[in-house]
Amino acid sequence: MKPRIFIGTEPNQYVTQRVLQFSIDLHADGSVETIPVRQKLARVGGTNFGFVRFQVPSFTSYSGKAVYIDADQVVLDDINQLVNSLPSEFSIGLVTKPEGTFNNKVIPEGNQTSVMVLDCSKLSDWRIPEMFSNVVPNRESLLDGQIHYRDFMTLKWFDQSLVYSLAPTWNHFNLVRSDTKIVHFSHVRTQPWKNPAHELSDWWNDWLVRAVNARYISRARLRFEILRGHIDSRFMIR
Repeated sequence: MKPRIFIGTEPNQYVTQRVLQFSIDLHADGSVETIPVRQKLARVGGTNFGFVRFQVPSFTSYSGKAVYIDADQVVLDDINQLVNSLPSEFSIGLVTKPEGTFNNKVIPEGNQTSVMVLDCSKLSDWRIPEMFSNVVPNRESLLDGQIHYRDFMTLKWFDQSLVYSLAPTWNHFNLVRSDTKIVHFSHVRTQPWKNPAHELSDWWNDWLVRAVNARYISRARLRFEILRGHIDSRFMIR
């Protein structure tokens, strides 16, 4: 079976999702299956695809290993390494000591669920939609049994002894170094495709051009996404 990579996305992330898929395929040692998924459940907070990462085990019928990754990223190494990095005694692998910045602030320690490798066979209790029924917006007061969205997203409810800490290079936030395996543009308003002033804007543009030349994105579709305001007009490719 090909390694399964589930990408959390939404319509306004189409171009970045395709750049991500290009980067995954380019670096993979062997073929992988990339599967874009969109959230159908009601949004509680964060992005419009926040909950889909926890649906991955159900997408696989609770079998084998799979990777979850947000659409606003670029992969710079073989994703198979990530699939194979989870020791057998753990259920989830993710970065817990992140490096980089979010909105120009250093990211604190904590579970970063925007990149995860999951042993889906060990997560059979993640039932949809029941597991989201007690998640409430961060601003609301909690009733018995409820949990705030931010705490749910960082797995405060999960047995931490089953979480394996990945190297921070698997989820570098707005940071590209020689050892970076995945770079994540996590702050929506400052993402380089929306804000050409981002210090990695030219770097991301190079990836966009490569993805277009590899026919992962048509020029017509790129123009359409620019007209819709999803991509800054600076990134028009003629």
